[in-house]
Amino acid sequence: MTRLFCCLLLAAGAARALEIDGPEPARPGTETLPDTAPPTAVDGDGEAGPWFWFAGTSNYHNKLKTSERRVDRQINDTFGLLFPRWRRVTTFQDWRDQWLIWDFFAGVGRDINESLSWTVYVNGGQGTIRNRDRYGLLALPVETKIYFTRQSYGAGASLRWWPVGRPEKTEKGLWGSLSAVRPVMEMNAGYNHQTAVAEGRVWTPLSGDALRIRQKDSYDLLWASPRAGVEVPLSGRHSFNLLGGYLFFNNEQDDLNGIILEMFVSGRF
Repeated sequence: MTRLFCCLLLAAGAARALEIDGPEPARPGTETLPDTAPPTAVDGDGEAGPWFWFAGTSNYHNKLKTSERRVDRQINDTFGLLFPRWRRVTTFQDWRDQWLIWDFFAGVGRDINESLSWTVYVNGGQGTIRNRDRYGLLALPVETKIYFTRQSYGAGASLRWWPVGRPEKTEKGLWGSLSAVRPVMEMNAGYNHQTAVAEGRVWTPLSGDALRIRQKDSYDLLWASPRAGVEVPLSGRHSFNLLGGYLFFNNEQDDLNGIILEMFVSGRF
């Protein structure tokens, strides 16, 4: 404290000796207006770096035309002839219509300039539909089990473009986030491995397993997907993204091409 006080006295004496004019002290009864500064990011996150991570989930609305025709031909039409009360099996087309086909993804990216960045990521998901039912054939009880499993995993990369600049939250609260929403566009491409398995079993008390069938198909695929949506800033470093687009595959287009919706959170570091 003594050194600081002496330094202040020396600075004041030097200013007086050199007759340096400074701002006049505020007079009693007058107000001193604070300096205005441009708005900055809120929530105390500090300055965001050029790198960012992201993680989220995607919902798929693939066509599934080829697989559905196969299920109708091999299962519904065949068993419909044997069992008059046959009920159509639930398939991934039903799950698609109920918004039940999801996968998860995570990745990292880096800014190229003020409105462009690149990303790389991995994704994957798996689901099994279990159909179980009981019927009667010639007064005998018959139990059927038909399972469908799909597994998908892969990797991709994208270019992200903010046509009017990246969002920046300058006000606190929900309104601060909503007022800073900005559009964002992406061009994605990548590799995907798909596996589809169908298993069927027919059981009777006399014969046990009267029929057991298992069919497996695997595909190695390339794809491209343009997408567009919005980015909502949650703080100075974190944001929520919601985008929609279309998937184009190099093979099995009647089954796999379709609409994709994705949502994810992102954080800068």
